[in-house]
Amino acid sequence: MGADSHDLERICGNCNYSFPSEPFGSDFAICLNDPDLEPYVDDMLENQDFSRCQNLIKQKRFSWEQEACPDFDPVELNEEFPFSSELNSAIAELADEGRLTAETFEQAVFEDVVDNIDWAHMPVEDYVEELNRADNVGAREKAVANLGGLIAFDNEAAFYALGNYLRELSPPATVEETHFRIEILRHLNLRNRFEDKLGPLLVEDLFRTPSNNTTRSWYTAVFRFFENAPAHMAEEALSPMLNSPQFSYRIKKRVRTILQT
Repeated sequence: MGADSHDLERICGNCNYSFPSEPFGSDFAICLNDPDLEPYVDDMLENQDFSRCQNLIKQKRFSWEQEACPDFDPVELNEEFPFSSELNSAIAELADEGRLTAETFEQAVFEDVVDNIDWAHMPVEDYVEELNRADNVGAREKAVANLGGLIAFDNEAAFYALGNYLRELSPPATVEETHFRIEILRHLNLRNRFEDKLGPLLVEDLFRTPSNNTTRSWYTAVFRFFENAPAHMAEEALSPMLNSPQFSYRIKKRVRTILQT
């Protein structure tokens, strides 16, 4: 049972050299046979790290449906297919059902890759470097999302890295900076097991963030986090705010409401 390589359409999505242009999959591909990308191939294959060649990838990427070049190397869909038994079974099932296309093949391969990578212990240094050198909103949000993807897989190092990044940010001076902070919180809060560490970090940030029209939505986002957090954790983290002259009556009233719920 299986599919022969001759059954596959001669497009880049069916070529062994094609690889997604972003971590965790992409609508676009790059060619691993491209000599310009050769210095970065090991990082992309072993660590899903694209940080050192992002601009080059933007220039080189193409559609999975693009007609293949003369170097086309068709994937072998047979019993000796060099992936896991689960992936062999998934591809064989797609072929038997007549649903084997570039898109379904790509999806099957990357589900197998995700299932077999130890995301919880993936090194995060390159992702942190990507975040630290990001020089515009889009690049920062993408770097935060990459760390968030690892947090979703229980990567504690990614949680601490993104938490430390939040801790080092200056208080938001614009609405855009406030929204960026909220986006960081969304990714930090992807796994409940980090709640006990996240609560104190957020209160620490409120102590250094003045309450005004610019930061109001940040305070709201933090309080919503505590409204859904375990009562004991919310009480331990928020109680110091009640004894601080820094916070207004309105804010303390909101804190008391959370603690009494």
